[in-house]
Amino acid sequence: MTWLDDVVPLPTARQELTRPAFLRHILPAILCYYATSVLVLVPNTFWVRLAILPLSLWICFDAATRLDVAKTYDDERLLYLNQGLVGTLTLLGVRMIRWSLHQKPPWRAKALRETTPEFYATSPPPMRGTELAASACDLCFNLRGCGWNWGRQVHIPRENRSDTSTTAFVIPTLLSFLFHLAMVDILHHAILYFAPTAVASASGGSIFDADLPPILRYSKSTLLVFLSGLFTYSFLQAGHDLSTLCGILVFRQDPSLWPPAFEAPWLSTSLTEFWARRWHQFFRDIFASVGGEPMLLLGLGRPGALLGAFFVSAVVHNFGMWGIGRGAEFMRVGGFFVINGVGVVLEHIWRAITGYRVGGWFGRLWVYVWIVGWAHLLVEAWATKGLFGSKFLPRYLRPTTYIFDASS
Repeated sequence: MTWLDDVVPLPTARQELTRPAFLRHILPAILCYYATSVLVLVPNTFWVRLAILPLSLWICFDAATRLDVAKTYDDERLLYLNQGLVGTLTLLGVRMIRWSLHQKPPWRAKALRETTPEFYATSPPPMRGTELAASACDLCFNLRGCGWNWGRQVHIPRENRSDTSTTAFVIPTLLSFLFHLAMVDILHHAILYFAPTAVASASGGSIFDADLPPILRYSKSTLLVFLSGLFTYSFLQAGHDLSTLCGILVFRQDPSLWPPAFEAPWLSTSLTEFWARRWHQFFRDIFASVGGEPMLLLGLGRPGALLGAFFVSAVVHNFGMWGIGRGAEFMRVGGFFVINGVGVVLEHIWRAITGYRVGGWFGRLWVYVWIVGWAHLLVEAWATKGLFGSKFLPRYLRPTTYIFDASS
């Protein structure tokens, strides 16, 4: 199958991320992404966008499969950077598909408070010059559509920071960033402390300790899954806080365009509430549009749209896992997201039959059992691929270095 190796290089054949490699592979993908964001804001460019879409997707695919960031630093414990690279380029491709299918140019407001009913009902004149360039740049980084007309359906958590001044908003954001960055390291340390020894290695190992009897084995794996969920939450929250600081301090954006990423997901009383409101909504628009809307057009109704959206999420997350270089894990990584789509559909069926929404303490128990139970698949894939053996922070920046005298 030499032809397949030519299209999708083996992990060992991927190149280091050098400056020439960046200019040859990454920069063209970024330029295609930005060019598509500009074109979607210009009227009557639908066919142009469709025409360049295959080339843009191929360039993103080429960049995602040709480079190895970990090889650049000759450190196997940095393989997760390849996961981030492939996942990011996959998301760029999906967003370009979304923009290429837009019939009318989207528009934006300069602050979230300006998104009144009149804002959504009135289409402003076409943008030009620096306004077009700035709006296209904002579109590239604005995942939830905050301030854009296409973000109307995305749930925005209630703000608990003061917006009376930039300083009053930035200080709690900075503190949140430092806290969650510390929690990333502490939770990572806790996972390695409780997990079987092999999980801490760069080659990975199972979260299921074969030396323990079944009850203790699965109790321990459940603890690891729970800690992994908190780790993921802290990792994403720290990233969002850092992006917020950059958006406000560097690009001088209005603080209202950077609302909270999460809304206490641990308080969810249904899977629908968890995935549609309380978990981050960064990719809701592209998953719903690229995966859900085609199912509606095929007449599969809301269940089909939900499963389509979760399926696209499964594909994107699975591509990221493939980026580590140790094979794909669709049955476990993708399966986790697909089965959660099934769970949401089951809640809608329950409501249709009984007339009641899933909620209350029963709903909260249902959420924990379903998500934590099926997350064993996802976390086991992470562990066996060596993700937990990664070096997420330099030793001198890790709180556990000074608290527990962690040496690795």
